[in-house]
Amino acid sequence: MPFKDAFNTFPKLETERFILRELRSEDAKDYYSYFSDDEVTKYWGYKGPKNIETASKTFARFENAFNRKEMITWGIATKEDDKIIGTCIFNDFVRASMVDVSYNLSKVYWGKGIMTEVLSTIIPYAFNVLDMNRIQAKVMPENNSSVKLLSKVGFVQEGLLRDYIFGEIITDTLVFSILKKDLIEGLST
Repeated sequence: MPFKDAFNTFPKLETERFILRELRSEDAKDYYSYFSDDEVTKYWGYKGPKNIETASKTFARFENAFNRKEMITWGIATKEDDKIIGTCIFNDFVRASMVDVSYNLSKVYWGKGIMTEVLSTIIPYAFNVLDMNRIQAKVMPENNSSVKLLSKVGFVQEGLLRDYIFGEIITDTLVFSILKKDLIEGLST
């Protein structure tokens, strides 16, 4: 599928335990509930939404960015009750061959393998459907959980960006990547 055609309708994906879907206005309360937690946003580079209305307005920005083919923001919804517990985002598409990935998750769900499950679903989507060649992630060095997660799903640490602009702060930032050929080579071994 050509890159531009992948944005005709929002891509709904499924993992063993979760549905990755577009965020809806009724999700604003759940999103605000976890994303206003300072521990959740500690390594995000931005503060969370100030209130439920701000969260809802954020969803409109996500939708507009999707329509411009600039970003895909999946809400991570539980299959049991369709509750949003996190997001996973592809953004900064470069010449339809490279994309950045970022993610966040409610603190209540940390340490349960959820982001491993989610990334293991969206990585093949990026390579096989969007035809990306490279996915990269930027992480603060002290974010040990993300460093471990990215390594676990096949990302390789490439280097350190010194005093990099990370959201609204300036901090050292690690760069990780996974290439399409890495996934193919991993499947053949």
